[in-house]
Amino acid sequence: MNKSIISYLKRTKLIQLIIVVIEVIAFFAILSINTTLRKNLYTNSNLLLLCAAAWVFLLLQVVFIFIDFFQLNHFNNIEDEQQFKHFMEESKGMLNRFSMDTMFKSEEVAQVLENVGCSMIEISNLREANEQYGRDAGDRMIDDFCQMLESVGNDYGIVVRNGGNEFLIVIADCTTELMEKCLEELDNSLAVYNQEESPYPITINSTYVLNSEHNFQRFSEVLTLAYRQLHK
Repeated sequence: MNKSIISYLKRTKLIQLIIVVIEVIAFFAILSINTTLRKNLYTNSNLLLLCAAAWVFLLLQVVFIFIDFFQLNHFNNIEDEQQFKHFMEESKGMLNRFSMDTMFKSEEVAQVLENVGCSMIEISNLREANEQYGRDAGDRMIDDFCQMLESVGNDYGIVVRNGGNEFLIVIADCTTELMEKCLEELDNSLAVYNQEESPYPITINSTYVLNSEHNFQRFSEVLTLAYRQLHK
């Protein structure tokens, strides 16, 4: 369900709730003002039954309105989840750059920016492999490296496809020791892969930025510095 439709339905339900509250206030105001009606309420069983039915009806209206609010919030959460899935790169199963930028724009995630660490990695021999073995070989190298990177990086933070031949490992509360340990594990996995599994060896270049050393206010600034370091 579209978010605009959900917002419209929420406003409609809020108006319904306000109307019910006004009805309740008017009902008890009439009882307090009209003493004859109030006295008849206790002596006339039919009037009492009618009022009781009206109370039950109003109560049920309130209950169903709150149930509708709950359902609309549920649909809203589903919509958020679907949007998040839209950010995922279906071919590689990892976050893309757009999703990373979107996440750091939210207040909750932006709070971790102060101590975030970001490693930028590229497959340095991809162009050579494409030229020597063909693009199928290059695509396989990217697929294999993505799996390897996720296997290592997901234990430390978030793995991101930055686009093309660049990848990120983003770690919250990152220290030099933690980032070095992560990259060392990646190097070890890469060494095993090159020795045992692939006819197309993979070599990489990498660098990293710890925001605790720079105090950038935007994640894009962290990425810019990492990019400059990688390509200098």
